[in-house]
Amino acid sequence: MLKYEKFTGTKTYMFPNGALAAPETIRAKYPAVNAFTHIIETDEAGEVCFAILNLAAQRSMHGLSADLSEEEAIAELEALRNAVPEETVSAEERIAAALEYQNLTAMDDAAV
Repeated sequence: MLKYEKFTGTKTYMFPNGALAAPETIRAKYPAVNAFTHIIETDEAGEVCFAILNLAAQRSMHGLSADLSEEEAIAELEALRNAVPEETVSAEERIAAALEYQNLTAMDDAAV
């Protein structure tokens, strides 16, 4: 499960490659964090920095209301990110695909 935390410039993370992501490093590599509100996509322990995301852009991309506070918006984004996707393929479609695959492999064996 992924978590989102508001970037405050007071916490040190680790980048996925193992390098330290101290606040100074993040500010130097991503100067926009100094001007706009950003969130950190991190693990459950809050140690690894997977992504640095602009909060306003995330609100727009996911259609979140501007009436939500920053904390509410971050919680909503986290819920959306961790939601289990709905099953898009029915059981009948999976069975049909398996039967089609069986028929195709049987035709290959018969041709040899």
